[in-house]
Amino acid sequence: MKLFQKPDKRIIFGALAIMLAALFWSFDGIFIRPKFYELSATLVVFLEHLFGFVVLSPFIVLSWHKIRKLSLKSWGAILWVCIFGGVIGTITITKAFFAAIYGETTFATVILLQKLQPFFALIMAAIILKEKLSKRFYFWAVLAVIAGYFLAFGKYGLHLSEINLFHHAAFYSLIAAFSFGSSTVFGKRIVNHLNFKSTAALRFGITTFILLIIILFTGDIHKVSNLTTTHWNFLILIVFTSGAMAMFFYYFGLRRVPASIATILEMFWPFSAVILDYLINKNILNTVQIVAAVVLFICFYQVVGEGKLKGLTFKAKVMKGKGRGRRLGFPTANLDRKDFDIPHGVYLVKAKYNGKKYKSLMHFGFVETFDEAPRLEIYIGNFKGDIYGKELKVKILKRVRDVKKFETVEELKEQIKEDLKLVR
Repeated sequence: MKLFQKPDKRIIFGALAIMLAALFWSFDGIFIRPKFYELSATLVVFLEHLFGFVVLSPFIVLSWHKIRKLSLKSWGAILWVCIFGGVIGTITITKAFFAAIYGETTFATVILLQKLQPFFALIMAAIILKEKLSKRFYFWAVLAVIAGYFLAFGKYGLHLSEINLFHHAAFYSLIAAFSFGSSTVFGKRIVNHLNFKSTAALRFGITTFILLIIILFTGDIHKVSNLTTTHWNFLILIVFTSGAMAMFFYYFGLRRVPASIATILEMFWPFSAVILDYLINKNILNTVQIVAAVVLFICFYQVVGEGKLKGLTFKAKVMKGKGRGRRLGFPTANLDRKDFDIPHGVYLVKAKYNGKKYKSLMHFGFVETFDEAPRLEIYIGNFKGDIYGKELKVKILKRVRDVKKFETVEELKEQIKEDLKLVR
């Protein structure tokens, strides 16, 4: 077994995007969020989402033809992300940090409990998304969490006497950890079926609406007058750093890597926070932090190397379609599963029917060229016969490419011919 697994380029770009988002969040937690500590946390979160939605809203218009075709399962995931990630998680972590700034509790309490987020995400990814990763991955994941703690607390050490588990800020931190961890999982479900730009826009739009109802009910809307010019300037800065821009990059990355890996990559937060502290405040890293940073980067590389989707097996029945594949010269079998949790794309698979295995090509996602709803269909190599109503067992070998929109049918046929070289 190789010690170092080499990740593919698609996963590398996704990982870098998530780490960039984590960098923005570090900047927010250290230098921006404290500027608002005297204001209502709910009002601050509402305004940052409102401003972000203004920037991202055009993506909803551009992708409305896809958004309206989303399944109830996908809409449920969107609401979960908005309620837990956008509202509950953001408000509770903001309240927790405000409590630490006021001196009501320690930052150690907030950080320690909030960093339970990866454990919530890993458990839910296994249960909800059925993500199956190797023992190697879990080894490196646990090591990454440990390294993250040493990096965050390595300067002065983590003294258990500083942890106040019975303060309300501890409760807020724990709720935030669950909210953000679960949002990673349900966010992955969304970007499997919708482009990352529209996903970010929907999250900000629906969250803004929910928060508006809350601040109208609580009366916090009237506290807008308490904002100074400095506050408004920082809110604009949030949009183009830790707010809309960070989520834009985050969902770009989440579309390309499993949720289990994304939650580990989010631990770039303690590393980037320490680096920013060094660059801006001139606080030098000690030996423990330097070693922890090196270990954390090795862990990042290792978990990214485990990110290739392969080995997933499922069963589905063949159903009648529109016969378009046959008319194009490439007959495909339409399968009755249309909404399961893998990214849209074209896959090399093995199809098993009647005890025999066939190297095949599978398409899952929107039929872009003809602007149709998501579909799961398979071209079975070297097979002839009528299998309508029959059950196939399909094993995914690897992802070949994204689903594309072709300007002409001829361009589509040429791409299909190129893809089919993999099964002949």
